[in-house]
Amino acid sequence: MQNFKQLLILTVGLATSTFSIAQTMQIAPSWTGLYNDEQKISLFFQQKGTDVSGYSLLNGKQTNFKGKIQQTDLNYTLTLNEVGQGADIGKFILEFKNNATPIEAQWLPTSKSVKPKFFNLDAQQCKFAKGQGDFPETSTRLLKDGDLQVAQGELEYMRNEIYARHGYAFKTKEWANTFAMYDWYMPCYTNVEGRLSKIERENVKRIKMVEPYAQKMDWGR
Repeated sequence: MQNFKQLLILTVGLATSTFSIAQTMQIAPSWTGLYNDEQKISLFFQQKGTDVSGYSLLNGKQTNFKGKIQQTDLNYTLTLNEVGQGADIGKFILEFKNNATPIEAQWLPTSKSVKPKFFNLDAQQCKFAKGQGDFPETSTRLLKDGDLQVAQGELEYMRNEIYARHGYAFKTKEWANTFAMYDWYMPCYTNVEGRLSKIERENVKRIKMVEPYAQKMDWGR
């Protein structure tokens, strides 16, 4: 009889433990969205139970954070405190239902001199954006002289688009803003040189060689 009671207690304990674990949502590991209507931000998570750590990528800068996920009714709240010091450090508060719906996000600065941000994030994985962009051929074949007879601004765009397809997090506002408008673009890495193919590296080299000789014109389509 005593053994039966012990077995019953153990069984109930395991069931309760399994139920608790099942209630902790496993959040998708990467999310991205427009941070300020001009530039994209990406958040990357590592989760262990209710504890979450990771980092954000914005303007080519990686900032680490850590926090916890909590459930309220059918929704989840994830509060993440950034690690570091300075006016650009703050915390994220993320509200969401599941990985299939957008996150309602806000970033609150520790300094009153910096404006808070309110934005949405969608789950998205880092991957090479094959065939995307205005010049997908720059990733598939070597460029010839005829391909390079365009305005200087278009050459710059062509070159940076190669990096954008690999998820490069641009440090310059101009290019961060330019590619933020594309759904296929997600800032994932602060350096993608090792991810470029042999063809892409050669095309970057050829474009750079031609750029000084291109006629300076306003870039546009």
